[in-house]
Amino acid sequence: MFRSFVSFFTNLDSVYAEQFFFTRLKARLLAAFGLLIIVWVPLNVAKLAWIQPPFITLRLLMNGCVLLAAVLSLYWVRRGNIGRAGNGLALGLILPTHALLFLAPDYLEPLSVAVQLLAFDLVFLLLTVLFASRAVALGVLAVIVATFASFYLGTLHQDHIAGSLAFAANTLVRDGLVALGFIFCLGHTVVRMIDSANRRSELALPATKAMNENLEALVAERTRALAVATQQAQDSSRAKGEFLANMSHEIRTPLNGIIAGADLLRQRRDLPPVAAEHVRIVADSGNLLLKLLGDILDFSKIEAGQLEIEPHPFDLAVTVGDTVTLHASTAAAGGVRIESSLAPDLPRHVIGDSYRLSQVLLNLAANAVKFTPAGGRVNIVVSSHAARADPVPVRFEVRDTGIGMHATTLSRIFERFTQADSSTTRRFGGSGLGLAISAHLVRLMGGKLEVESAPGLGSTFFFTLSFPRVAEHAADAAAPAPVAGNLGLHVFVAEDNAVNRSILAAQLTQLGCRHTLTHDGEEALAALAGGAAPDVILMDCHMPNLDGWETTRRLRSWSGESDESRRRAAATIVIALTAAALPEERQRCLDAGMNDFIAKPVRLAELDRVLRRFVPTLQPGVR
Repeated sequence: MFRSFVSFFTNLDSVYAEQFFFTRLKARLLAAFGLLIIVWVPLNVAKLAWIQPPFITLRLLMNGCVLLAAVLSLYWVRRGNIGRAGNGLALGLILPTHALLFLAPDYLEPLSVAVQLLAFDLVFLLLTVLFASRAVALGVLAVIVATFASFYLGTLHQDHIAGSLAFAANTLVRDGLVALGFIFCLGHTVVRMIDSANRRSELALPATKAMNENLEALVAERTRALAVATQQAQDSSRAKGEFLANMSHEIRTPLNGIIAGADLLRQRRDLPPVAAEHVRIVADSGNLLLKLLGDILDFSKIEAGQLEIEPHPFDLAVTVGDTVTLHASTAAAGGVRIESSLAPDLPRHVIGDSYRLSQVLLNLAANAVKFTPAGGRVNIVVSSHAARADPVPVRFEVRDTGIGMHATTLSRIFERFTQADSSTTRRFGGSGLGLAISAHLVRLMGGKLEVESAPGLGSTFFFTLSFPRVAEHAADAAAPAPVAGNLGLHVFVAEDNAVNRSILAAQLTQLGCRHTLTHDGEEALAALAGGAAPDVILMDCHMPNLDGWETTRRLRSWSGESDESRRRAAATIVIALTAAALPEERQRCLDAGMNDFIAKPVRLAELDRVLRRFVPTLQPGVR
């Protein structure tokens, strides 16, 4: 039964959902009062049946009228007609009870009847004022006053009541009429206050709705503007990525010829000293240009949040030693001595990103050599205050005796495109990105790059990183076994650039490989379909007619064909050659079915390293 009441009031709320709060509250109170009357009438009838008072038929008829009025009131309030419901309930309560006074022929206790009548009239009048219309309320008040006065004059006054009872009867009439008037005035005042508040709500509602509509329109407009801005940002980011990829490809393609050609020439021992010096200048200039391009690409990846650290076991001493070795010739040419020192209690093998660590150390060492005059020194010092801990905190310091920096320069030294001043760029060169990238890489690895410097006293760049230890036997097992001797592979090359084909042919000959050259994907597929399968395919990604990705996909699709030569060709190792050295480019190559990736310019050592990776699989006898 409780659930029925809950369901009734829930449905009632839905009927008056569009009404104001006071109207909804009035409907709920009216329904609750009607339900109380429906519950009270059966209980009252049961009481009458039990005590058998006089005029029971008239009393039962009165209870029936009251019950009917309550039911009709609930029906009308449920239908949304709250005015009719209030008027009907008020009239249904007042008229039957007061009609009973005139229909009853006689009263045994007229004073007690008067007391009961006053109690009922007070409740019914308040109910009428709250829920009925003003006209019905005034009519009900008139009926109550007339009935009360008539009952007093026709019954109480005619009955000879003496003593205190007579005083009580007179007081009841006098004070009862005053109480009825007070209740009517009080109820009317409350109703007026509620109506006034309701009218203010009605007046404020259009303004509120207009404000909400304006707010919704503003939010919708801002949302559209945000969506447009987001799309523009995405388009801009995509355009920047495409631009960088294209520029990387366009710049690296001629760089491949310059650096790889110079690399091959430097392998020769029959060059005159002057020619060898010219070759060195060409190689160093190409490497510098490649470093500037790498800085720009790295900074682009940092801005896009795409630069990730890839931990792996590495030899700490070798990584630091390689930094000194790579800068030794440059330092010697400038009259600068460069050396390194590692604390003897440091572990040899640790887990970290050796490539990014080398990138930071190489950049710091390059700056130190560049800004140190002849006769100066550059020291790379590696130490730890807790060498036996795991992970072990390792402090890296790059000290120089160079020109140093002012405090104003130190405050912005790690900002992008920043150098000491414009004369620094003219004198020493550089993009102004190296330290910004190094600082970000150190943060990614869990440290903070800092600097101490003073004009004329040199500079010290330092940072601390924590590396987990690696057991010596595990590190030895992870180290790749060296492969000696000629490779002896048959390498199939698909490359559209004639200079790059010539360079690759010379590099493969230097590595002891036979080679077949094609200039695009269609020619490559035609050659692979009709000839013997090579050991390795070097596939340029950016080719006319049919690019390297689609060529590789078509090649891999041959695995299900009946032709034996096509099936063998489909299983051939494919190594991508591309000048766009971005992470998404590498993933695109792997998704197309390629096995590995070489970024242009292709260095002889890198080509040898990648090809040797597949020698144990292709030629078990070669070691």
